Amino acid sequence: MKLLQPLWIVLAAVFLISCQTTRYRITEISGTIVQINSSFDAYADPEMVTFVDYYKSQLDEQMGVVIGIAAQMMDRGRPESLLTNFTADVMKKYGDEILPDGADLAVMNVNGHRAAMPKGAITMGDLFEIYSFDNTIVFLDLKGSDLRKLFEANIRGFGISSNVRFIIENDEIRSITIDGKPIDNEHIYKVVTLDYLADGNDGMGALENATSKYDTGIILRDIIIDYIQEQTRQGNEINSQLDGRIVVLN
Repeated sequence: MKLLQPLWIVLAAVFLISCQTTRYRITEISGTIVQINSSFDAYADPEMVTFVDYYKSQLDEQMGVVIGIAAQMMDRGRPESLLTNFTADVMKKYGDEILPDGADLAVMNVNGHRAAMPKGAITMGDLFEIYSFDNTIVFLDLKGSDLRKLFEANIRGFGISSNVRFIIENDEIRSITIDGKPIDNEHIYKVVTLDYLADGNDGMGALENATSKYDTGIILRDIIIDYIQEQTRQGNEINSQLDGRIVVLN
């Protein structure tokens, strides 16, 4: 036992030392403001310029590819707009193709569009400007009572598919129909939307109450590109219309 005592003492000392942590504290903070202006343009690093120009030329070439023709300029807006209608309809079409029994409706936010679609040639770069976020398509199962709350929270209008009719009078809901039928509070509706909105952002808090949620991982911009390319192969121009899916009565 006497021989073991020194060993235990050494082990205890090692243990105590290992438990000690180095603590740091801030003794001073200082900083300066660097104004980013044209003074930095006086000298351009040749290697960096060559590096950037190499990739910029490739990017410009890819972004300049024309993939379709728009029959008209489409912009975003409320209560409905050509661009929000177009996007929501493409989303609904995608849901109809993927879901076994199709989708009941598609929901899109106005602010998810960051630019207008120009009339005439549509380039890849245009679509990266319009749909600048990498938002993915999400399928939700949403109870009718929660779907009604979604419309109540977006009384000023938002992006909905063409099979929906939303009538607003004096800032109150007059009627909501999907495929010609009023919302059934107990029915479970299949909603196509975006991951950002499914998380309750931009006035879409009711979507967080979904009974099921499936993120496809497919980026909205990609299904828009696929749709436009397919329409182009068929010889069709890209179009949209204000069809009265959202009507405001005063």
